[in-house]
Amino acid sequence: MLFSIFVLLLTFNSGATAQILKSSGCKINFFSETPLENISAVSEQAVALLNLKTNEVAIQIPIKSFQFERSLMQEHFNENYMESDKYPLASFKGKIITPINLSNDGTYNVEVKGILNVHNVAQERTIKGKIEIKDNQVIINSKFDIACKDHHITIPSILFKKIAEVIQVNVYAQFIKK
Repeated sequence: MLFSIFVLLLTFNSGATAQILKSSGCKINFFSETPLENISAVSEQAVALLNLKTNEVAIQIPIKSFQFERSLMQEHFNENYMESDKYPLASFKGKIITPINLSNDGTYNVEVKGILNVHNVAQERTIKGKIEIKDNQVIINSKFDIACKDHHITIPSILFKKIAEVIQVNVYAQFIKK
């Protein structure tokens, strides 16, 4: 919902549209490591927006777009844990709080403060990442953890040895300046 409002605001503000970059092939993967089994999935269907003027970032991902090595894992993920039919999207909307000028080439360690919404549970988060600006491109990389309990994702006790309680998430988005 926040993402939709953000997109609408940007669309109607014609003076700012030249400052908005879009990455429609954003890659997000996650990894769950336990002694019994590692689980990983990847999606390249996330959409990300970056406002060069205000340093705002918004990302939205369809949950069902995550691809697993085994189809049974994907089925359990969507039906039992993420309830993808009920909660089809995850999103993040925030602002880069590290003072940087996104028009200058370089590599910057940054922090982004905002709202992470997973499983229809919104949590305020400060997420660390790296922004590289070079040759009319802006590349965002971030690695952070999400605790399942923070977003009311229930893991049956019988599966605690197979599914980690904290999931590592990696985000990669590439934007082209016009």
